[in-house]
Amino acid sequence: MLPSTARRYDGRSLRLRIIHAGAASLLAVVPLVIAGVTGSGGASATSASKIDTDGDHIPNQLDTDIDNDGLANGSDDDVDGDGIANATDFDVDADSLLNGSKKEKDIDSDGALNGADSDMDADGASNGSDDDTDGDGSSNGSDADVDGDGVKNGKDGDVDSDGLLNAVDPDIDADGVSNGSDDDTDGDGLSNSDTNERDIDGDGIQDKSDLDVDGDGFANSSDSDIDGDSVSNGSDDDIDGDGQLNSAMGEKDIDGDGALDGNDSDVDGDGVSNGSDSDVDGDGVSNGSDDDVDGDGLSNGSKKEDDIDGDGKSDSVDDDADGDGVSNARDDDIDGDGISNVNDADEDGDGVKDQRTSTTATTLQP
Repeated sequence: MLPSTARRYDGRSLRLRIIHAGAASLLAVVPLVIAGVTGSGGASATSASKIDTDGDHIPNQLDTDIDNDGLANGSDDDVDGDGIANATDFDVDADSLLNGSKKEKDIDSDGALNGADSDMDADGASNGSDDDTDGDGSSNGSDADVDGDGVKNGKDGDVDSDGLLNAVDPDIDADGVSNGSDDDTDGDGLSNSDTNERDIDGDGIQDKSDLDVDGDGFANSSDSDIDGDSVSNGSDDDIDGDGQLNSAMGEKDIDGDGALDGNDSDVDGDGVSNGSDSDVDGDGVSNGSDDDVDGDGLSNGSKKEDDIDGDGKSDSVDDDADGDGVSNARDDDIDGDGISNVNDADEDGDGVKDQRTSTTATTLQP
């Protein structure tokens, strides 16, 4: 029998192409177990390096025209000449290494390694427009390594190898869903809302330090859904998707816009300025019941807290110090510290003890 090439057809069988001199090729479906090829699509380095489809003594892995049809592999829609178009061929260059396998570094054997090849599987669709970038049979939306470069999506600086780094790519994982609408922006298998997801857009910048958390092109400070979890900022208990709830003591920049909560005019990034927001820090607790209205880690009545509601006005000159919608003159707990004015030694929370006798109490205006 003359030399033959084994290739994967599906999960249960392989196609064996037997090449006869001066005769047409014969295709036959044979059992999966063939010498040098495993059920997982792998092959020994020795068997892969010896496969030579066109018999020109150049192994397929190094041959720029594998089927000797005069078309360079990168321009050939059937690189290995097996009658199966590259777009549906699980081993484009017939080197016995399946397209998405870890050892397959140049899927179409065009001389450009996958990470540097604009159409790595030679199916005519550029990587960024291809719904199965590496041609492994798994659509990008369900592929843990979209570009088949051996680097998992969540750790890959250019997930789809389209030449655009994740930080500037409008569809990082090339799944056809733009970043701002994608519930798994970087295609790493962790949804944006997952508390274990620390870099939603896979740009190498941790969410807590990323000024565009979901990579949708809108800076956090002007994005209505900062972490791209389909929950608007005003209703999201972890607005910037950094794994820390808005109400957590360690959360110093709730909306991840680079302005610490104590100096942010819109702490929760909901588009409503603190002075007009009934829940300044977006923790689900209305200002009137929140012991840290602006979420800066300083409780409302503490000595160091001089702007309880984070509206930019010092409490000493703010006519609604705790931002509960009730003016100080009518509020029975002016500084929102949970202690009624009559029992509060510093009722307005300005850090200065109030001067009153034991029989004197604040009289609220009618």
